[in-house]
Amino acid sequence: MNRTQQLWQMTADQFSAFDTQLYLDTHPHDRNALNLFNKYQRSHQRARKDFEAAHGPLSSDMESYDSWRWVNDPWPWEREAN
Repeated sequence: MNRTQQLWQMTADQFSAFDTQLYLDTHPHDRNALNLFNKYQRSHQRARKDFEAAHGPLSSDMESYDSWRWVNDPWPWEREAN
C-alpha cells in the first residue's frame, strides 16, 4: 500500500470505530457491536503503527522521538500530500 492508501485505510478504520462507539453509547449491551468496535480499533492501531514506521509520526503526541521529523512531511493542504 502506498502512503495515500495507508492514510485512507486509517481514516476509514477510525471513522468506523467512532461511528460504532456512538452506537454503543445507546446500545451498551450489544456484544456484536462491541466486537466490531474492537476490530476497528485494532485495525486502526495496526495501520497507524505501520504508517508511522514507514513515514514517521502523524502527530507530536508520540511517547518518544528519535528526531523531530514529523513536520518534514507535506502538510494536508500542500498539493503533493493529496
